[in-house]
Amino acid sequence: MADRQATAPTALFTAALQELAQEYPTDPVGTATVAVTVTDPTTGEQHQAQLQPGQIEWLTSLVRDELTTAQAAHSDGTGRCGHCTGTGTAGGR
Repeated sequence: MADRQATAPTALFTAALQELAQEYPTDPVGTATVAVTVTDPTTGEQHQAQLQPGQIEWLTSLVRDELTTAQAAHSDGTGRCGHCTGTGTAGGR
């Protein structure tokens, strides 16, 4: 891969998504994938990653958990992280 500092954030993001998808499949072999396309706002260049439906569900849950964590970190928040709700173990729902 090109120098990381010279590589657009959109390219890095989609490359990371693709690597995650390849390393951690969630659906049976042969499951149709979904193309996720990110367009660089500066160049208009499009970058794409192929994800399985289960990976999209997994990533959506991950983003929602991080949103919960960010909200809980506010001064009026609960202080409980989104992934474990303060239990200290992953999946502590």
